[in-house]
Amino acid sequence: MKGFFAQFGRVTKVRVSRNKKTGAAKHYAFLEFASADVAAIAAEAMDGYMLFTQKLVVRVMQPKEVHAELWKGANCKFAKVPWRKIELERHNADRTPEQQVARQERALRRDRQRVKRLKESGIEYEYQPLAATLPVKSTRTTFD
Repeated sequence: MKGFFAQFGRVTKVRVSRNKKTGAAKHYAFLEFASADVAAIAAEAMDGYMLFTQKLVVRVMQPKEVHAELWKGANCKFAKVPWRKIELERHNADRTPEQQVARQERALRRDRQRVKRLKESGIEYEYQPLAATLPVKSTRTTFD
């Protein structure tokens, strides 16, 4: 974007708005030129221009329209966060015995709530509760 508009004059700042989750461009950007006259010429020349498959809508913003944080993150290379990899590692992480117990208790509590809601709504549905599928805790301890 900066290189394309540099044909009109020196571009001092570029801010491409991006989707935080995917990193894809939201199809709008802000540019700041070194000179207001150059910005006006670029806006007049490029308004309605087709850039690849997008029709450009270009206008000069008045100083009162510029938000205080508009240039936050400008002129920075976008670093895409690998959300899928992070979530995969979190999901597949080894759990401590305490975490396993907490997960089982939470699953049992949700299962009991599900059965209760089914009964309250008048639905007669029988299935093997989650408690029956979990391993039985042993109360015996053996000593050598």
